Amino acid sequence: MRTFLYIISMIFMANTIVLIGRRSFTLGLAMMFGISVIAFAVARYFDFWYDITKSGIGMYLKYIVVFGLVCFMFLSAYVLSFARTTVNYSEDAIIVLGCGLNSDGTPSHTLENRLKGCVEYCRQNPDCFVVVTGAVSRFDNMTEAAAMKKYLVENGIDASRILVDEKATSTKENFEYSLKLLKNMGLCEKNICFVTNSFHIFRGSQYAKQAGFENITALSVKTDRAVFLPAVIREVCAVAAQLYFKY
Repeated sequence: MRTFLYIISMIFMANTIVLIGRRSFTLGLAMMFGISVIAFAVARYFDFWYDITKSGIGMYLKYIVVFGLVCFMFLSAYVLSFARTTVNYSEDAIIVLGCGLNSDGTPSHTLENRLKGCVEYCRQNPDCFVVVTGAVSRFDNMTEAAAMKKYLVENGIDASRILVDEKATSTKENFEYSLKLLKNMGLCEKNICFVTNSFHIFRGSQYAKQAGFENITALSVKTDRAVFLPAVIREVCAVAAQLYFKY
């Protein structure tokens, strides 16, 4: 067990260092760093932790932690079970959910994967509209929506097909503001799809339904290996909060 914990700690820490080098610090990354530190501390003082969890409050705390880990694993499996593409390439519009920019204003790796998926979708459905949604990035350089539109135009998407929302600051608002844009264009909320990463489809679908979309379909795109684990950790925590607080 001690060796296993050291291995987990090293893997999580190495991944954290890689992502810090990419300047992609997120809540998921912070969580992964915390897990790395905790795993190392437990491994380093394993005998001490083993002794205090044999009986009394420590024993109950151990059971609580184990129960929490089991719940986390089951919720992770449930969330990832929705990670599939359901589009039929006849939708009236596709919504690209924002996901951060680099310091130079270009799309992050994760967002670029979503945009690549959108470009490919539009080649197969050339008559659809595209909605790009996202407010000013954490670097205050430009809005995510503006950066997304620029990327799409540079990759062959006609600017007249692109609807822009620069106000949304969350996934929930992505869908709320997108629905307003689509209704202004006279498009039906029953024939729309959205593109996002596999781990994000479940929560995206839930927020889409809350916003008023009916039978919305999803286009699943890949996630870089380096960010997949912290993204899933963050996503599962966000889903738990969504389910518990009905946010």
